[in-house]
Amino acid sequence: MEENKYIPGVCNIGREEAKQRKLAGIIGFIVTVITFFLLTFYNAVNSLKLIVIIPAVVSAMGFLQARAHFCVFYGLGSFFNFDSIGKKNKVEDDEFKIKDKMKSLRIMFYSLLIGFIIGIAAIII
Repeated sequence: MEENKYIPGVCNIGREEAKQRKLAGIIGFIVTVITFFLLTFYNAVNSLKLIVIIPAVVSAMGFLQARAHFCVFYGLGSFFNFDSIGKKNKVEDDEFKIKDKMKSLRIMFYSLLIGFIIGIAAIII
């Protein structure tokens, strides 16, 4: 993948934006671990342990977006960015918009799947 080139349905953010997504993944992971250990330490009921799904989804989404160099929000909104953080360029081509939305939905699906797996694991452990 070329680092600084928009590729519909494949890559819509550059290195700096990807670093921010990775940071979100790291923070989400830390919050997931802390939440799990606090709930375990205080002997929370198993159903309450499912709350780890939320930070786990955030973590997974951050890491998946960083790895793919693809922002879900930008994909759903038909944007891309390879410039400074937060600058958005509009995707004009309808076919490209569809590819970006499909990629966004895949990342969201996998993030939710990972989050639910971690939530179930939190109950089992």
